Amino acid sequence: MKLLKYVMLSAIALSCFSCSDDDDSTLRNDLIKKTVAPAIAGEKIEFAYAMGAQMGQLGQAEARASISGAEGTGFELNSWFTARNKLVVNGVTYQAGDDVPVQTVKDASTNGATSTATMMDKVDEHYMNPAVAFGTSQASLIAATVRYAYVVPAEAKGKNISFTFSSTSSTGAKASYSTPSYPVSKMDMKRLIELGNEGACYFSIEDMKAYTKEEVTTQSLASKIDFIYIYQAKLNGYDYKHSFVSPGTDPKYIAIAGIVPAGATNKTPMEKRANVRDAQLKGEAPNVYIDDVDFQSLDLGAAVDYALTFSKDDGAFMKTANGKYAAYVYVNKIDDSGKMTISIKRYPL
Repeated sequence: MKLLKYVMLSAIALSCFSCSDDDDSTLRNDLIKKTVAPAIAGEKIEFAYAMGAQMGQLGQAEARASISGAEGTGFELNSWFTARNKLVVNGVTYQAGDDVPVQTVKDASTNGATSTATMMDKVDEHYMNPAVAFGTSQASLIAATVRYAYVVPAEAKGKNISFTFSSTSSTGAKASYSTPSYPVSKMDMKRLIELGNEGACYFSIEDMKAYTKEEVTTQSLASKIDFIYIYQAKLNGYDYKHSFVSPGTDPKYIAIAGIVPAGATNKTPMEKRANVRDAQLKGEAPNVYIDDVDFQSLDLGAAVDYALTFSKDDGAFMKTANGKYAAYVYVNKIDDSGKMTISIKRYPL
């Protein structure tokens, strides 16, 4: 069926290693797991689920997770197609090659571990057959690829999760697709934390948060401070610039006198890296990721307790002095007014 092949082709070509039971059905389905990054609590795992009815039209799609997802889990209302030529859709202009949204889901809901999408009766025919000019006709929805996002809940840390996708057509035909199990990381992650020289420059890996000196004092946080961010152009004639120092490091590495809060004595082993650009922390390609195994095998036995002259895209592996956490701190942005923006992955040891 010509209309069916347009929507199903890309999913079939890129499908993940899963198991479909639609061989004897007039309803076909296929699946891609779009997300390649480690599954971390609070982050999304995204899938594209393709369905095609050889008789009748699409009725409903369902995704059932082995562990209920966090808020935000569910199906999108829109499917997407690639514009062949310049298009104007709902007042928005798309150029050739752009992804264009079209509503294929009438309504969507999530209840516990189950998300449901009720499909539209008709859509613009161009979505299923690009040979038909957009906006000229509507057609019964016999094929669609819908997007499903699963937001990893905190209770899934260190466990495995799996999914079963299923669909029904107007004739009562059914199809389903079961995924393999995917491991969920034990890591926590926090992005775009702002540090300021002699301001919010005291960082706790346990809290994944930067504090001011006043906050450290009034909240009795000295024992939780793992490193201090300091900016100075030079120290004793040498480049210093954007640097991390442990509160308990040798004072000769601390460029600002009196900056260490009373009671802050942690010696945090850290190892500067200039070539570890984790895509989740950086927020863009390349698709290189720090995962649990990187922390499990991390050896900082020869590390020092300071790291000097950071540039944008540098980072540092660290372990807390009490041995509770390992972390990777990535530098997203710096400026020479004494500001730095960091992101962090933290792993419980």
